[in-house]
Amino acid sequence: MRSLSEIETAVKRASRAVGFSWGNSEEVGKSIRQLELFGLQGIKNLNQYYKDKTTKKFEDLNLINEINETSYDAYCPIILGISFLDQIKSLESFKTIKFKKIAYPVIFLSFLSRASEISGKKIHVRLDQ
Repeated sequence: MRSLSEIETAVKRASRAVGFSWGNSEEVGKSIRQLELFGLQGIKNLNQYYKDKTTKKFEDLNLINEINETSYDAYCPIILGISFLDQIKSLESFKTIKFKKIAYPVIFLSFLSRASEISGKKIHVRLDQ
């Protein structure tokens, strides 16, 4: 069994190896660490996402609106999560934000949890299949 610190470090390195910047890789490391802390399968989901990333087209969503739809397979949960963290103060004015097709939503969920901590407000999530 690995410590949370070892998990975070390994995830940062793996994220960097698949092409994310060091800054984004650090955010992924923190998020996967949090998932593992709560007993969710962060590493397993991230590994599968990185495998799928080589064959599928995931869209990077940098500017979040109230309604977000993609024509690609799905949104990249990492870029979406980082964008959500970066824009949390401006997103507070929206009553509801809708995303259609997020790849590996459990990865995105960790970013939402961190955004909730930053804003000091609860973020309610409803996943529609």
